[in-house]
Amino acid sequence: MSLTTLDALLIFLVGHKSQSGYDIRQLFQATPLGMFSDSPGSIYPSLARLEARGLLASSASAGGRRRRSYKRTPQGQKALHAWLDGPLESEDVKRRPGEVELRFVMIAEASSWPKAVRFLEIAETAYTVQLRELKTFMAGPGASMSAASQAAVDLGMRTCALRIEWCRDVRQKKRRA
Repeated sequence: MSLTTLDALLIFLVGHKSQSGYDIRQLFQATPLGMFSDSPGSIYPSLARLEARGLLASSASAGGRRRRSYKRTPQGQKALHAWLDGPLESEDVKRRPGEVELRFVMIAEASSWPKAVRFLEIAETAYTVQLRELKTFMAGPGASMSAASQAAVDLGMRTCALRIEWCRDVRQKKRRA
């Protein structure tokens, strides 16, 4: 069974230091990771499912409040790296670009900068294809859309162009460093 982005993120996060579900919820609330639900009904079942699959291990803290801390297992490490090394899907680029950027960070932190730079090259190509598709659409069927719809597509094209520029900038900065 493959990992979802949330699964991979949870495995990644507990790999840095042992964390509880509450710690992860706080992180989701206080950072750009807010794109994921901080709901206990989302995080705790996901952690339990990953533990049942052998990708995480937990221990209960002694004392008053029942608090489980999670750590990544060797199987979790292997699954995370398989997910990070997997192909970048065009659907991710089109519908979930924030997750693409998150994956870049996870690759840089959990694998290596050379792999992260290669991922950015792939992402740049995918964003370039998406931008070309949007321009083709606007030159054809999009030309008859309302002004508001055209403005929305224009924003999408500008955002895509900005992501292409960002991919290039990060790679260039890393080369200079």
